[in-house]
Amino acid sequence: MGNLSDYLSWRGDLSLNTVPVTPVDALIFSILSYLNFEGIVPRDTMNPIPLHVAADAFLSLADAQDRIRVKNDLQVLRAVANTPRFQNVRLCFYRSKLIPEEETQFAALAFLLDDSTAFLAFRGTDYSLVGWKEDFNMSFQDSVPAQREAAAYVTEFAENHPVLLRLGGHSKGGNLAVYAAAKVNPILQKRILEVYNLDGPGFTEAMMNDAGYLSIVPKIQTYIPQSSIIGMLLDQRDEYRVIKSRQVGLLQHEPYSWEIQAGSFEFAEDISSTNRFVDKAISSWIRDMTPKEREAFVDAT
Repeated sequence: MGNLSDYLSWRGDLSLNTVPVTPVDALIFSILSYLNFEGIVPRDTMNPIPLHVAADAFLSLADAQDRIRVKNDLQVLRAVANTPRFQNVRLCFYRSKLIPEEETQFAALAFLLDDSTAFLAFRGTDYSLVGWKEDFNMSFQDSVPAQREAAAYVTEFAENHPVLLRLGGHSKGGNLAVYAAAKVNPILQKRILEVYNLDGPGFTEAMMNDAGYLSIVPKIQTYIPQSSIIGMLLDQRDEYRVIKSRQVGLLQHEPYSWEIQAGSFEFAEDISSTNRFVDKAISSWIRDMTPKEREAFVDAT
């Protein structure tokens, strides 16, 4: 039973040119997107900063503890900053937006990789009420502000940096990555190599039938834990793989509970029977509500 520390010990000395991006790498980039790099990582693409330099600056901040999601995020930052695989990855195009009156919570970060590609990582739900409200809004709105921000983010980055792209995120960040990949123009969509959805919720029926979404489905890699609740919400056409977790129930949504063996996640055959029952019950309940009923429920929650 391994974890991210074991992965970095096993693969950290191998460059991204030697061993291309893996789903576990995608998880690491997604975890780093949770960090508040405001004032450290540039907002443009012209002056990227090496990861090890960004890490040193972040760890020296007096308020570093207030800029993280969980304490393990700092451990990962320290570890990747000292591994040949990640330390010279360059960071840029940092964005963060929290607008309560618009029920918008969005953040993203670009990683320029040694293989001349870029990984665009989208932050999942933070601890703000705005972030959670926006998640619930996904159940009755065909798009929410953060999703539209994500599509605009990818378009703007691609216009300024003509490289092949990978997109990804954990939780809502995975949903944003998929939405952005589906909504960019077809020419840009061809530059996308992979989209990593790490236990992110699905979409409304309208989105599921969208031409852009259907065309990007073959490039989506979805990973969920055995007792996934968040990742099984709403609908998804892409197939998923199930990761073993050391936790139970909702706690499995925490990526630090996911098991890793050598260079890959440790996979289970399928989600648990209990979780499948819960998923069917929740999905049926959501589908039977009208959009107005869903909105009223969310506003009352």
